[in-house]
Amino acid sequence: MTQSSPNYQQFIEEQEPQTSPEALSKHSPEVESLIERLRKSDTYYLFIRDRQLFNWLDFQRESRANGYVVAVSCADLRKACQFYRLRYVRKRGTLHTIPMPVVYAQVQQPGTPTDLFLAILSELSNPFTGVCQLKLLRNRTWMTLSYYNVSVLIIGNAHYLTYQSFNELVEITRHLKISVVPVGSLYLHEILTRQSKKYTDVANTFLDWHEFSSFQKQETAEVISSWESQVLDGWKQPLNLTSDSGIVNILYERSGGQAETLYEMLRKIAIFSLEKPDLALNISSLKSILFTRSKPVNRIST
Repeated sequence: MTQSSPNYQQFIEEQEPQTSPEALSKHSPEVESLIERLRKSDTYYLFIRDRQLFNWLDFQRESRANGYVVAVSCADLRKACQFYRLRYVRKRGTLHTIPMPVVYAQVQQPGTPTDLFLAILSELSNPFTGVCQLKLLRNRTWMTLSYYNVSVLIIGNAHYLTYQSFNELVEITRHLKISVVPVGSLYLHEILTRQSKKYTDVANTFLDWHEFSSFQKQETAEVISSWESQVLDGWKQPLNLTSDSGIVNILYERSGGQAETLYEMLRKIAIFSLEKPDLALNISSLKSILFTRSKPVNRIST
């Protein structure tokens, strides 16, 4: 005779914590509030590489030329593209003003034509994003891009795009006569330079390319100071990390010149200083904080 299985709901309830998350916290409410602020922080710094990207995008837009952008850090590239869009796009309430020369749309996986069109329409706040038929989505996208007088369409996460989606971009640039710029990881460069008869027309449409590189070493101290002034404003004990050139050098090497990676480490250091305020921040303590952290991949496109 088999033994009956225990009630599943009762089992789950027995596993639930009997104490609230607040009671389990090892920090005081004040420290917990500062940690929450650090966790939610989101900053942007205009690097030399960002200005170079903006100049390249301006040139593509003005000359109605297509191209693509690749980067080691898609997170950094995404922020730069969002900032570039904000330079040209204005809103009145929830509506975009016309013209809207720059559109930046982030494609989600699996990167089908439907995903592509929905991303563009969502960025343009189009109320018909619920349409599912591909032909209707295509027509709606073309009409909306034309209505807003878009001159450059930037597509984020372009390394997700399928072959059919790349062909949709080819048709957009030919039909609407606007610049189309897919942006993404280094794999995008491999896709658009592969020796394949199937991709010949796609590759010949996107011949210009730009590498969004790592930020320069001499910019490290300035971006750290900028982050501290924005995120740690009002702290009783400022970190003043830039006072030690050795710390600055380690942070640059461990970040690989990638901003979002640098911000991750700065958040860890700030929390460490909150938990151990009496322990000095120096090269030795910094190495212990980052001991289990690997260096990011940092390859140059060829």
